[in-house]
Amino acid sequence: MSINALTNAAVARRPDFQPEGAVPTNLTEMPARRWQRLCRSRPHPQRRWEERQRLQRLPSRQAPQHSVATLTTYIPTEVLTLYVSAIAALGPLTVKIGVRDLQIGRWLPFWCFFIATPLIVWVAFASKIKAGGKTIPLHPSKWPLWEMTAATIAYVAWTFALPATPFAQESWYSSGLASFLILVVSAGLGIIAPLMRRELPS
Repeated sequence: MSINALTNAAVARRPDFQPEGAVPTNLTEMPARRWQRLCRSRPHPQRRWEERQRLQRLPSRQAPQHSVATLTTYIPTEVLTLYVSAIAALGPLTVKIGVRDLQIGRWLPFWCFFIATPLIVWVAFASKIKAGGKTIPLHPSKWPLWEMTAATIAYVAWTFALPATPFAQESWYSSGLASFLILVVSAGLGIIAPLMRRELPS
């Protein structure tokens, strides 16, 4: 689920927006619906390339592949791409704090994107609401809190299972624990998601 899919799911919960794929109600909506179906049936080459890149970034041998793929559907594609790029750019940058070496090259991107993930989901949601001619949802009661929370939880679990995870420097970390966390979080989000489909106030 890219950031657009997360946003579409959140927007569809508002009573003043038609869910994507709904039956057209008048003649002016028909060309737009037809164009949406055409775009979905013929993926753009850029989208196919991004999907291949996303699958190549999945952790190998450290977590069940199906669960990891399910988990990444909750995280905006922009976060996945930028996080991996940031880890590669900073490398094994280490800072000595007391008697301990802190791998700042891994922790800094983790915390930056931990904060950025819900913000990116909200910005995409607000942009779509604004494009629909509605007022930007500034009050927290109108925010897509479920999508923002799910994306953040999935992001933490995904980074926990990466080969270059910052948690690997902790003594309690293990690949078995990472695999277990991936399974629990992916299953948990899948169970909770249907319960969170209440309407968002407009």
